[in-house]
Amino acid sequence: MAIIEAVKNFILKCPYLDELKKVNVDFLPSDPDTYSIEEVPTEVILKEYIDGSTERQFVFVFASRMRWNDEIINNIQNSGFFEKFQHWLEQCTELENMPVLDEGMSAYKIEAMSNGCLFDVSGNSEYARYQIQCRLLYDKE
Repeated sequence: MAIIEAVKNFILKCPYLDELKKVNVDFLPSDPDTYSIEEVPTEVILKEYIDGSTERQFVFVFASRMRWNDEIINNIQNSGFFEKFQHWLEQCTELENMPVLDEGMSAYKIEAMSNGCLFDVSGNSEYARYQIQCRLLYDKE
């Protein structure tokens, strides 16, 4: 299984996502309340060991299309979602609840690398893209 698929399956368990919501990969529809996981180009291998094993990272953006307007409460709720998501990732690491990777790979930390933020507003100014950059740290034999 690809790492991005393991991360997607893991994020589907987030209690802050509605059960019927779909998490896409490398595609964020224009509809509101949609989500996407998008890989970020970065150095994968962080450390190499004498036995040939490596410490690695998978960096990704978790993005969402949300309603956006001049109502402060709406935009606070949008930002609040990402704050809760960030906290959930921290809890998962503390509880050692990690994405399930292929044999020979073992995840040990999943974390947000940034705050969730407004990234882009659609042409009609009704919906906006919010996103948070995250990473999964894992060992590979």
